[in-house]
Amino acid sequence: MGGGAYMTVSETHTRWGEAFTVVCWLWIFHRARQDLPVVLGFRHPWEHAHDPFEPHVHHPTPAEADARSGSWDIFSKKSLKTSEDDDEEEDEEEDEDEEDA
Repeated sequence: MGGGAYMTVSETHTRWGEAFTVVCWLWIFHRARQDLPVVLGFRHPWEHAHDPFEPHVHHPTPAEADARSGSWDIFSKKSLKTSEDDDEEEDEEEDEDEEDA
């Protein structure tokens, strides 16, 4: 009796189970590669290995820094220059809207 002889699993479920088993073991091996030296005491946890996702920081050369500061000076002079702008038109539109109400 026992009932075990009547338990069958479809081929699809068997393949999915094998696929997830492979993924599980690959994840275990990946984490072991990263953490095993710490677990076995060969390396301290704060002695990190190279991070492949670390962003690359570009340090500009002095010539690049001078070029940037020059363009910034030009921008700041233009932005501080007072001239006719669209603010007056917006104020007039707001006044008209208030008069209509």
